[in-house]
Amino acid sequence: MSRRVRLSGRAFRAFSAGSLATVLGFGLLACGSVQDASTQTTSPNAGSTAFPVTIEHKFGKAEIPKEPTKVVVVGTATDDLDAAIALGVTPVAFFNKSGGDAVPSWLKGKLDPAKTKIVDAAAGVDPEQVGKYAPDLILATSSYGLEQEYPNLAKLAPTVGYASEWGKQTWQEHVKVVAKALGRIAKGEELVGLTQASIDKFKAEHPKTAGKTFTASVGNTAGKMFTLVSKEDFAVRLVEQTGLTLSPTVADATKNESGSPTGTLNPEQYDKLAADLVIVAFTTPDLKQAFESNQLVAQVKSGNYLTVDMETISALRYPTVLDIPWVLEKLTPGIDKLA
Repeated sequence: MSRRVRLSGRAFRAFSAGSLATVLGFGLLACGSVQDASTQTTSPNAGSTAFPVTIEHKFGKAEIPKEPTKVVVVGTATDDLDAAIALGVTPVAFFNKSGGDAVPSWLKGKLDPAKTKIVDAAAGVDPEQVGKYAPDLILATSSYGLEQEYPNLAKLAPTVGYASEWGKQTWQEHVKVVAKALGRIAKGEELVGLTQASIDKFKAEHPKTAGKTFTASVGNTAGKMFTLVSKEDFAVRLVEQTGLTLSPTVADATKNESGSPTGTLNPEQYDKLAADLVIVAFTTPDLKQAFESNQLVAQVKSGNYLTVDMETISALRYPTVLDIPWVLEKLTPGIDKLA
């Protein structure tokens, strides 16, 4: 459950709820490494809210002459959307490349669909449709396939892409680059501090996590489970900040691809998922039943066995400034049962 994934020529960064949940479950497969020596820079005015601002990224420079008033977000997940909302900016549209037009649970009460149109862009981003919103800034730092979209998007408005490689920016980096683009640098730094403080507070309130192990997995394919195996994964980093430790029993899971933080376990290996806290999501009830009927899973379920939905596993895998408190709350029932 870490960074980005490629499916039949496409990659979906998040495990999303909704119509594409089954497909997006494969997002567990191919997420790459997560450390990002970001090369994104701003103009000499980076320490203030002054415009113009220039942000360098993989595809060029986004030169933002004045404070944006019509922000469009294009993304395979909600990093930029969440950051903008947390910074007090209401985007006019979010082109959701993971599919669906529903408001994510962690944004309910924060995103007004009457003011921010969520567009199902699973089939691709139509620049003409983007242009209808007359954007003066396009945020696309989490858009897989941006190399194909960027030339047309950049003709519409200054477009901020990812710094070096899709999927390598941390939630902190997303907040900071969006804050630069919106001229709210100080607010961005404040948000990063407040979010980290909320994680620290959660850990302090749940002292029983200290020294306990966890595994986190997704069942979306018959006869196998995809599980986190790397401490460099964004989800693992977040959970370990609560005091838990990734179980070493999954370290020898078959790696799915070079550099992937996820591995594959076959039914004869399901006992390796046993830990003090076992977090599992399934894309269908049949896959859940098949997994739980395996004799080895009795050992897995002997600990705190916490099944979550695909939206929760998506938020866990790809933490943002707004979904972190929400997903930690979703994990609380399992954490509270730790001995």
